[in-house]
Amino acid sequence: MHRSAFQLAVFGLVLSYSVTQTQQVQGSADLIFLIDGSGHLGSNEFQLIRSFIVNFIQDLNIGPDAIQIGLVQYSNTPSTEFYLNTYPTKRGVLNAMKNLWQKIGDQANTGKALQFLIDNHFIPSAGSRAEEGVPQVMVLMTSRQSTDDVKRGVFSIKKRGTFTFVVGVKDADAAEAKLIATDPSFVMLIPDFQGMATTRQGLMSLFSLVATKQLVIEVGEPKAEVQISKRDIVFLIDGSSSVGRANFLQICKLIMSITDKFVIGPDSVQVAVVQYSDVPRTEFYLNTHTTQSALQTALKNLSLRGGWTLNTGAALDYTSKNHFTRAAGSRKEDSVPQFLVLITGGRSKDEVKHPADTLKRAAVMIFAVGAGDVDPAQLHEVAIDPSLEFRVDDFHSLQELQERLMAPLSTLAGVTIVYEKPNVPVKKEMDKRDIVFLVDGSHNVGRRNLAAIRDFITRIVTAFDIGSDGVRIGLVQYSDVAEAEFFLNTYSSKNEVLSHVRRLTQRGGAVLKTGKALNYVLKYLFTKYSGSRQEEGVPQFLVLIAGGKSRDDVKLPSDALSQAGVTTLVIGVENVIKQLQEVSSDPNLAFGVKEFSYLPDIQQEILLPLSTLTGVRKASERQTDPTTEETEKKDIVFLIDGSFHTGDTNLPAIRDFVTKIIETLDIGSDRVRVGLVQYSDIAEPEFYLNTYSSKDDLISEVNRLRLRGGTVLNTGAALNYVHKYIFTKYSGSRKEEGVPQFLILLTGGRSRDDIKKPSDTLLRSGVMTLVIGAENAINQQLQQIALWPSLVYTLDEFTSLPEIQQDVLLPLSTLTGVKKIVSEMPTVKNTKEIIDTRERDIVFLIDGSTKVGSTFSSVREFLHGVIEHLNVGLNSNRIAVVQYSTDPTVEFLLNTYSSKGEVLDAVGNLEPKGGRTLNTGAALNYVIRNVFTAASGSRRDSGVPQLLVLLISGKSNDNVKKAAEALKKAAIVTFVIGAMDADGKELQDIAYSSNLLFAIQDFQSLPDIQDQVLQPLKTLIVEIVKMPSSVTEGNKRDVVFLIDGSYHVGTFFYLIRDLIINLIPNFNLAKDKDQISVVQYSDNARIEFPLNAYTSNEQVLAATRKLRLKGGRKLKTGFALDFVRRNVFSRSGGGRQHLGISQILVLITTGKSQDDVRRPSEELKQAGIVPFAVGIGDVDRSELNQVAYSPKLAFQVDDYWGLSDLDLHLLSISQNEENVPTPPISGSAVDKRDVIFLIDGSAKIGKGFSTVRQFMAKMVEKFDVGEEKVQFGVVQFSETPRTEFLLNTHSTKKGVLTAIKKLKIKRGKKINIGRALDHVIKSVFTSSAGSRLDSAVPQILLLLTSGRSRDDVSQQAEKLRKLGIVLFGIGLKEADQTVLEPMAYSASLVFPVRSFQGLMDIQNRLQLIMKSVAIEVVETPVEDF
Repeated sequence: MHRSAFQLAVFGLVLSYSVTQTQQVQGSADLIFLIDGSGHLGSNEFQLIRSFIVNFIQDLNIGPDAIQIGLVQYSNTPSTEFYLNTYPTKRGVLNAMKNLWQKIGDQANTGKALQFLIDNHFIPSAGSRAEEGVPQVMVLMTSRQSTDDVKRGVFSIKKRGTFTFVVGVKDADAAEAKLIATDPSFVMLIPDFQGMATTRQGLMSLFSLVATKQLVIEVGEPKAEVQISKRDIVFLIDGSSSVGRANFLQICKLIMSITDKFVIGPDSVQVAVVQYSDVPRTEFYLNTHTTQSALQTALKNLSLRGGWTLNTGAALDYTSKNHFTRAAGSRKEDSVPQFLVLITGGRSKDEVKHPADTLKRAAVMIFAVGAGDVDPAQLHEVAIDPSLEFRVDDFHSLQELQERLMAPLSTLAGVTIVYEKPNVPVKKEMDKRDIVFLVDGSHNVGRRNLAAIRDFITRIVTAFDIGSDGVRIGLVQYSDVAEAEFFLNTYSSKNEVLSHVRRLTQRGGAVLKTGKALNYVLKYLFTKYSGSRQEEGVPQFLVLIAGGKSRDDVKLPSDALSQAGVTTLVIGVENVIKQLQEVSSDPNLAFGVKEFSYLPDIQQEILLPLSTLTGVRKASERQTDPTTEETEKKDIVFLIDGSFHTGDTNLPAIRDFVTKIIETLDIGSDRVRVGLVQYSDIAEPEFYLNTYSSKDDLISEVNRLRLRGGTVLNTGAALNYVHKYIFTKYSGSRKEEGVPQFLILLTGGRSRDDIKKPSDTLLRSGVMTLVIGAENAINQQLQQIALWPSLVYTLDEFTSLPEIQQDVLLPLSTLTGVKKIVSEMPTVKNTKEIIDTRERDIVFLIDGSTKVGSTFSSVREFLHGVIEHLNVGLNSNRIAVVQYSTDPTVEFLLNTYSSKGEVLDAVGNLEPKGGRTLNTGAALNYVIRNVFTAASGSRRDSGVPQLLVLLISGKSNDNVKKAAEALKKAAIVTFVIGAMDADGKELQDIAYSSNLLFAIQDFQSLPDIQDQVLQPLKTLIVEIVKMPSSVTEGNKRDVVFLIDGSYHVGTFFYLIRDLIINLIPNFNLAKDKDQISVVQYSDNARIEFPLNAYTSNEQVLAATRKLRLKGGRKLKTGFALDFVRRNVFSRSGGGRQHLGISQILVLITTGKSQDDVRRPSEELKQAGIVPFAVGIGDVDRSELNQVAYSPKLAFQVDDYWGLSDLDLHLLSISQNEENVPTPPISGSAVDKRDVIFLIDGSAKIGKGFSTVRQFMAKMVEKFDVGEEKVQFGVVQFSETPRTEFLLNTHSTKKGVLTAIKKLKIKRGKKINIGRALDHVIKSVFTSSAGSRLDSAVPQILLLLTSGRSRDDVSQQAEKLRKLGIVLFGIGLKEADQTVLEPMAYSASLVFPVRSFQGLMDIQNRLQLIMKSVAIEVVETPVEDF
């Protein structure tokens, strides 16, 4: 073996390579030709280079598993000819080469071209297989010295271990070629083109060694001087309006020219940009852009944000807290130099010295660049050294500073600054307090008084030391409802708080509900996750400022605040102060003013208690010494993937994440305990739940965490380990004391062993598992492990962990035990107390295989116990039992027994069927076809709910998915009880909802869930609402979730998100199937993703999990409804209504809309969109009903937690909505309809009658007319009705059209619609007149009128509805919405048009709805008995 060693030095960076030669001949490579296409080469010379490459490729084995070829041509700029993965065959590559044309250009920027290769070609998406160990090769063919600097590009390409060959022709520079090539032997200079054949052979010999891995590169560890190539640079730039767009472009140009000189990447230079004026805004973080091209693109896209105030101090503080952190990409802890470059054009309105000194103490080197009207003194205070202050007269002169800035940015290696400790008192706990202002924002106050309140709050805030570790401020405005302006943890600096207060605008509202607002602040502001530090003993204060009397009770919520330990101060005008004294914690804390302009007079009186009082103790703490509430106790175990899947690069991110979680917890032996286990092929504890009892000890141990290593990942074994050895009394678990048990799994790969059994074991033992998966983790496995799908958090990489920190903390804070989660159905009463008066058909399908064996007696006892509590009889609950294994066997049918005694006797005699195989799919199909039938006693056709209870012990040998879908489409609600080896995925597929899925260890545990099963069995209502049949192909629908994203939702947004996540698995999301979109709204609307964005369940789930609260103070539901109709359901937005596919809207809102919802709701329905409306809390029920397609599709829950109970209701969207629902009609074939045109023939119609005829003819042409298809009839009316022709008069389309053409206007002065309706009921919709009503053919009546009826229409309209005749109301002239609605089947079937020509505009919509039929299953909770 021959070994040669060589070194390359670039910018002080030393890389060591070794080349090893062996005799093996076999391999593959990714080869990219980088060719000079500049004008320095003649066209004939360029052709010779092309021939050289073609001949070279001829001798290669091209293919995706062999050698891949890419090609880039460059001159002034580089351009891709084709990527590595563009052509998988030799023929494809050679054809592309034939079409290659010279780029031409006066420059040859080789350095830029090298960087282009790194950023755009040697990456996985372009076909690079570097991660699989395939050699990466570049052949540069150049004719001249580069016209730009190549060092940066050379450094980047060699650092990655890329083989670089240089073929130089004509005037190629030898020194530059050697610098670029991997080794001098890789340089081939050709004085003239005659020697190209010999050169090709030499290149082929070397390339063969590379492709067969006989020649390899080993990249050694960088030496200490490598650190100089790493730096983190944050640009803080003035984005105020005073700068202007032209000057802002000069700032961007300076940054682009500086950063272009650096090597950009996670192991080199990182760049961030923050723009500021009155408030700072992040443009991108240090770890956002990892390539030069991505960074330059982002810089080009920067735009001026504007703003007239310049708060440089606040911006420095913001940058310190939000950018020089590990989560934001800072490598400060790795000793990488930290730089901040401030570029400003004006004087700061706030103080800059303190935040600048804070940055300097943190070893951040600050450059201060000023242009125009800057304050030199402020620049001096900001810059770390006078030599790093730069000033120019105007922004156009900034370019002159480029080299002066580059030198220190490139060479400075860090600073150590020693400050004398200021002689100020250390912050005491007494300096900490949480203060919430609750401000009357109603019209009682008025704008002028609001300004006085704003100024008052500003002065109070100014008096305190605001900060996350000092005084925290929250603000809520209220009238009839309360809305948070910001929470206690929203802002961490005084400037940010004051800036928001100064922008405060009046919310409005005539009614004042102070009691409701007090409840709101207690529930949503004084909580840990809104920033309250009550658990740390920080005093809690509420300052209420009100200008009117409350319309609701204030005493109870005031007492609740007092009991919760909140000290309440109240400020009111003199006429309301008496009522407000009830609210204050003490009469001395109630302050009255003549009017709000006198607020400055009581400023000191307010400041005194806020500064000196230590707060009131909670009611639970007043009697004895404080004790920890049970709900504050938790045992939390972290189970961390320590394999090489995670790697050393990701371990710091995991350590930081665990540390940040621990920092938020109240650690102590009698409070929260934490344990940590690391695993790969085996699991090993780092520390137990009882190892450490202090937060500092825990964090210290976590920071010392080192990767254990291992290539195999046995997650199942690790789960089993924590169950057996960590969640035990000996290891510190307090499970037996009822303390909630949590497991947080962080994994980066696929488990090689079974994870289902240990996951189920943990669940049964009461452990709540949260799962975080990154990189190569398998989502299906994560779902199996987690307690809930919503407790699975997937990330592309571990560095994104900070994004989910709050999401993980919320369930840790709010969940109190497994029982609460597994049984989401409310258990208000014992099941014995619930009176069962409803009719149901209940079929028990039980596993009778040999696996059940001796536990079959437990199944018998379970059935006996459930049936015992049901009201059994032919006119109440009917019971059937079917046993199955390989095949099903009926024990008894629904009509076999008519009394409870008979059924119980039959159950008592049950014996196991036996059989080794379980064919669950076949058994489900059997009960659909043979048990849920009229012949077997099913009352399905009478609308009696059909329930199936499946008991299963193992995985099915056949497919269950189709049978499960058939059950749901048949409106059979399936309960599933899984034991032993039952497959979790199968159970989820079969169960109608996750709320009806019960997991137990074995059938002997059935008594534990008897009450949980009984309650929905006795109370669940399944209503069959029949609708016209569908013309849609298969099961396709466009579903849009329109969700409230206002500040009112706050930290509970994740529960709305979880509702959507829980519903998504019930859809079949694919390009030709279901589509889902999510839109957030408040005062405006924002599309999170459109209907056609994603084509799989996994993609939609991932996008939904990333949703974050939009924010906004107002709620404009009407605007949002109009927005989704125009922009989301439209064809351009991905909507497919033009293809006949149904469209469904799910509105989720938390308050009353501040704009009109009636018109946009009606327009939605008229457009064929079916709205569901979900209201949370104190919403306007009438508004929900107005939005929803029908009152049955309007749902209201008391609070956010009630959303989990909505799964059953909203599943009807995915399972049973075949298309646009229209009114109930008995089912029929899609192609049969009886349609009557009832048309106004009065004098008001006049000359427009010809257009009416044309409209009818156009409608008829859209249908297939015939005796067994669609039949038409026409009736004209004015004072009296007149039949023009009946349904059975014409049996062909031609006959109907001819008859319509011959119609003459009836005339008459009056309109009696009631009389006309009575006529069509008695004489037209009859069997003798051709109606097929008795044959369940849909009956449709199209009424066209020009005005209000002179007689009563209500009785006839009701008769039509009862008969199942669907009346569409079309209005002309005076016939508006109010005229038509009393007659039409529903408001969505009303079509007022402004002119006769408008009839043509609605015909397509009418025809679509007339053809559509759907069956909808709606479940509503029964009232407590």
